[in-house]
Amino acid sequence: MNIGTKIKNLREEKHLSQTELAFELGISQGTLHNIESGNSKKIDFLLMDKVCQLFDKEFEYFLDAGMTNNVNENHGQVGQIGTVNNFPENFLEEFKKLVEKNQANEKIIEDLKDKLNNSN
Repeated sequence: MNIGTKIKNLREEKHLSQTELAFELGISQGTLHNIESGNSKKIDFLLMDKVCQLFDKEFEYFLDAGMTNNVNENHGQVGQIGTVNNFPENFLEEFKKLVEKNQANEKIIEDLKDKLNNSN
């Protein structure tokens, strides 16, 4: 099952329309349609982070079980999610670090907002 199909299934499980999910993700309905139908050959990592957060899924959920790290074959270049199965060796670890940093920054922002609201 490809990434687009998994996103579509999760969207339908939450009873969201394409328009509603696209709004939540900050993309157009047409872009979401292209992702779900497999017409989009590229999916931005930041978009995938939003998808993971929205559906409370780990990034690995969206990867194919047969996906491997073929660093020598692609000379260390990152493949496109859903179309090429070549990733640098530490890609998932680095992606997880970015997600964790993003979540930590969101908490800091919320704490600052709370402090600002409490000082007024």
